[in-house]
Amino acid sequence: MQSLQSRFSSVRCNAFFKKAAKKVTKTPAKPSKQSKGTKQSRGWLGGAGGSSTSLDKWYGPDRALFLPSGLLDPSDLPDYLNGELAGDYGYDPLGLGKDPEQVAKFRAFELIHARWAMLAAAGIIIPEGLQANGADIRGGTWFETGAEMLDGGTLNYFAVPWGVVGNPLPLFIIAAVEVVLMGAVEKFRSDGVGPPGYAPGAGKFDSSVFEGLDRLYPGGPFDPLGLADDPEVFAELKVKEIKNGRLAMVSVLGFAAASYVTGEGPYANWSKHVANPFGYNLLTVLGAEERIPTL
Repeated sequence: MQSLQSRFSSVRCNAFFKKAAKKVTKTPAKPSKQSKGTKQSRGWLGGAGGSSTSLDKWYGPDRALFLPSGLLDPSDLPDYLNGELAGDYGYDPLGLGKDPEQVAKFRAFELIHARWAMLAAAGIIIPEGLQANGADIRGGTWFETGAEMLDGGTLNYFAVPWGVVGNPLPLFIIAAVEVVLMGAVEKFRSDGVGPPGYAPGAGKFDSSVFEGLDRLYPGGPFDPLGLADDPEVFAELKVKEIKNGRLAMVSVLGFAAASYVTGEGPYANWSKHVANPFGYNLLTVLGAEERIPTL
């Protein structure tokens, strides 16, 4: 009897552990199903701890559109707006995206202008803000910079955190240097080549590193933090870049229009609006007496 009981108990123990083992082996499969469309992206400077990445929100038929679902049905979109392109919200009232080759050109133009606009927006606001808060900068307001140099003055570059760097060069020399440097950079970009050099994270490299790189998203020495190493995170970064770039293009246009109307830079306009939101805004500025047409 004891032998039968021991065998029976051993059989029950074996069966119990087999069931437990089966449960353990099934549980790891659940997170992979949940993370099929969602992935943890990187945080600042490429470190861990970023937001979750869900590409279904930005690509494919179930992506976000320029109108809510109650006002716009995905079936009403043209076939060529299929959600494969980053930033495709289904908006193309002029039908500019019918030709795929033309779309590729438009995307290149849009992306390059978006990147320039993001740099321009920062270059417009930051110097004016630093000068308004006591930095030793001349010509900090963006539309006064050239006039400052045309009047015989020179510019001071505020290089954070090292202080102010004086620039003794006149305007025509600075313009010539910028034309040469930017012309060389644009020539390298259009030809898909580049000189040897050094980049943080990539180290020293020769000109062969540029062979076969994408002209819009080259990576390599231009991605020292490796932010685009993960294809899913890279796809989300494309969306973030084009969204911020479009906002920057509209912002720079707004900066120019506001500066023409008020005669001040965007930082000064923002400071006055924050100090008196109801007394200094679009309506009060446009309705000022000096701007009311008279017969």
